[in-house]
Amino acid sequence: MRGLGHWYAYGNPVGSGVVATFLWLRPILYFALFILAVYIVYRLFFKDRTVFKKQPKALEILQERFAKGEITEEEYIKMKSILEEQRK
Repeated sequence: MRGLGHWYAYGNPVGSGVVATFLWLRPILYFALFILAVYIVYRLFFKDRTVFKKQPKALEILQERFAKGEITEEEYIKMKSILEEQRK
């Protein structure tokens, strides 16, 4: 059985400077991989859920419909005044 002598090369308990450098990089690498895994799971399963998305407001929908030409200017003005009246 070998003793612990092989771990103490040149008085350094980890062997060499290169190994010591990677010892403190390993937790950072694991944390980065964990964050990447969480991000991938989020993108795969939760990206298209509407629970976390901002729901469009009525005035935004009305402006979009007017911009697309779905409603006339008169309808837009009438509906906009109704929505602004409801806010008060």
